[in-house]
Amino acid sequence: MGVFKPLLPVGDQPAVVRCVNIANAAGIRTVIVVTGNMRGEIEHVFNTGARDVRLVHNSGYRDGMFSSACAGVSALPSDLDGFFLLPADCCAISPDTLTLLMKHYADSNGSYVTRPRYKGRRGHPPLIPARFISPLLSYNGENGLKGFLSPLPTLEIEMETIGSLLDMDTPDDYATLLDYLGLPACPTPAGCAELFSKYGTPPDIVEHGTSVSELALKIARLMGAHGENLDLVLLESACLLHDICRAEADHARAGMGLLLREGYPKAAMLVGCHMDLPDFAQVIGEAQLLYLSDKLFRRGKLVMPEETLRELESRFSEDPSALASAKKRINTAQAILTALSAQCGIEWKDLIAL
Repeated sequence: MGVFKPLLPVGDQPAVVRCVNIANAAGIRTVIVVTGNMRGEIEHVFNTGARDVRLVHNSGYRDGMFSSACAGVSALPSDLDGFFLLPADCCAISPDTLTLLMKHYADSNGSYVTRPRYKGRRGHPPLIPARFISPLLSYNGENGLKGFLSPLPTLEIEMETIGSLLDMDTPDDYATLLDYLGLPACPTPAGCAELFSKYGTPPDIVEHGTSVSELALKIARLMGAHGENLDLVLLESACLLHDICRAEADHARAGMGLLLREGYPKAAMLVGCHMDLPDFAQVIGEAQLLYLSDKLFRRGKLVMPEETLRELESRFSEDPSALASAKKRINTAQAILTALSAQCGIEWKDLIAL
């Protein structure tokens, strides 16, 4: 993911806080949050939120997630029948899921590790009998928690929804999770303006983003007349924000990280590849239109790729490596233009008319 997942926004709260609230809504009152990396930030969230959780720090968190599981299990009270173990990024579960698992666990007298399942796939969280605490703490850690749980007697409860399978291992996973919860994964234009204000974005960067957005949206509407349906809200937001971290050395990756931390993974993914698009396979979507519009709009006006190439050859005449990279980008833009012509009949003259 490239960013700290427990604090990623899910609606109006960080993922780890959402997990605690879900547990509380299911009637669970003893909640332990294990910290490791960015300990201070997690502690701040809970200390300022006045939530009834116990914070346990795993100083050996670099040893992997299983070490954090052990740190949390070591802190459990002695008078319990079983416990859930939930990664903070698995925050799309519902209180009803936990309640149902506890019911089946009680019906079986705590004989099994009780887990949610959706269409044959095991999800989170497992409800683990207390009698396995000592074996877990003495386990050698091979294959992590999965390795420990795999030989144990297990009862799988089929769920009606996919929430227990969702996590945030990648930006695309994060976007899927937000979609499932009905939450936006890209900002509105007003939200973009708020981000510009928050991060002090220079006016020329805002102006360039606006120009790129206007061009991309106009091309998208021309494509729409030929039956191609794109997400215009996503396209506009990514175009507006693509250079928000322009001052950074790798501004595309920096912008992607910023937008992930702000809770906008769909826009983040487009911003992350607006300088170096993955191999173009004749599919024209939002990422390709952002890439193309950014390369065509230079110094406040539309510039043909051929003209840009001539300029680059002069500027980087003594730097073959930089010239090769720049040429690759412009050639990719030209390939997108060619595909627009072949698929939708959109020519350069149409762009000038826009």
